[in-house]
Amino acid sequence: MKFILCAALAAMAGVAGATVNKCVDADGQVLLTDTECPQGSRSEPYVEHVPLAATTQIAAAPAPRSRWADLPRPVARKTVSTDVATLQAARQSLLIQDETHRQRRLASSR
Repeated sequence: MKFILCAALAAMAGVAGATVNKCVDADGQVLLTDTECPQGSRSEPYVEHVPLAATTQIAAAPAPRSRWADLPRPVARKTVSTDVATLQAARQSLLIQDETHRQRRLASSR
């Protein structure tokens, strides 16, 4: 694993020192190459975009502490069975409401 990492770093170091030619053909197609531009294309200056982190060191300030971080935490959490029972009761209530509305629509259409 270390050998692969060293080989990759060496390859990147070799590529970083290479010159890059930007070739533009008659149709406006751009070709970036490390060799001479092909016939029928013109060479333009190539500016490599260097990431900001590589050019400057920015000191990161610590993130402000949330005002919610110091609130007391509940000692006991709700049990799952309470939530299930609540959902079952809500479903039953909605089913009853749906049946009532259905019966009213049937009665009004007669």
